[in-house]
Amino acid sequence: MEKSLHPTSVSERQSLLDILRGFALLGVLLANMVSHSGYFFISKSGQEALGTLEVDHYVEWVEHFLIDGKFYSLFSLLFGIGFALQMKRASASDVHFTSRFRRRLFIMFVIGLLHAVLLFVGDILTVYALTGFVLILFRNAPDKILLRSAIILFLLPVLQYAVFWGINLINPSPPVVEEGPRFLDEVIRVFQTGSYLEIIQMNTGGLIMGRYPDLFFTGRFFKVLAMFLIGFYVAKNMIHSNLGENRRLFRRVMIWGAVIGIPCNLVLAMMMTTEAYYNLEPTGIIQSLVYAFGVPALALCYASIFALLYQNPEWKTKLMIFAPVGQLALTNYLMQSLLCAIIFMSYGFGMEAKIGPARLSLIALGIYVFQIVYSHLWIKAFHFGPMEWLWRSLTYKKRQPFRKQ
Repeated sequence: MEKSLHPTSVSERQSLLDILRGFALLGVLLANMVSHSGYFFISKSGQEALGTLEVDHYVEWVEHFLIDGKFYSLFSLLFGIGFALQMKRASASDVHFTSRFRRRLFIMFVIGLLHAVLLFVGDILTVYALTGFVLILFRNAPDKILLRSAIILFLLPVLQYAVFWGINLINPSPPVVEEGPRFLDEVIRVFQTGSYLEIIQMNTGGLIMGRYPDLFFTGRFFKVLAMFLIGFYVAKNMIHSNLGENRRLFRRVMIWGAVIGIPCNLVLAMMMTTEAYYNLEPTGIIQSLVYAFGVPALALCYASIFALLYQNPEWKTKLMIFAPVGQLALTNYLMQSLLCAIIFMSYGFGMEAKIGPARLSLIALGIYVFQIVYSHLWIKAFHFGPMEWLWRSLTYKKRQPFRKQ
């Protein structure tokens, strides 16, 4: 039988981790806007009809360069750190850790599944939950195994893509010839004018036929687990908390992250404007390679920049604006989907597939500013966000304190 173990108190929280979570939420929102809004589904002629094509292409290229992939990788790093911290606390309290963490992951999976079906098919919570069950297997692994496994996992999507490319070369898929209306036009119609039941059915189909096949094709689970392991390594060696002692390390990671990440992501941004990767063309392997090296490198560069700035008192004060947003990370992530659903779905303002990336970025910034204000006000009165409170209460099988005295 499990002994009692209480969740991390507010006083035990490490502000840098909350700051990074809050910052990562901004990047996640900016990256998800093309999916939230249905721009991802619009045909080339439809994109031209929006009247903002030139600036949209520029904004989209910048997002591919600086944002896409980097921020879910940053969140994955933080998940691995959180896993290690929870395991250390459990060990110190002589509590069986794995059963409670599996329960925590199961609850996360259920929340993510509901999120995907009811609000946003691009949910990442189910991916984290499923990958988290694999992370548990590494809980006693030495540092060398963690780092070597992470490197292998980063390279596996490249190998996987090469296999897919080889199979397609030997037995090429017949060209897809669409007759009549595009299926994606039907997706847009349902989201613009359909009933909520139709939207749920479309989300469910999209999850099964679109989202998860794409996650497997791109090797997303390998990439997430690799960042989990790096985060686990960071926390095991207290790198995130001994900032002053590791200042030189952060500088090296920042520099090498930029040296590797910037050129690789420049190429990635150019490749993502083509269909070579998904069409299994010979040049598609380039996108897989630069992603494997460039995306985690730039994500670690971002994290190192924040770790270095955090050690400066003036910058630390400025960066604290992100901390409450990070403390309510789960609530704010789900809130982003809810607000976007209200803006774009038929039961809201019905703006699906009517706005390009440039204006979508402005909408995302508006949502994020609202979340900053909301989070700062909320955390003054409550210990946790509503979803964090629910998640913790279910995990520990005990109602957690909610309102501050």
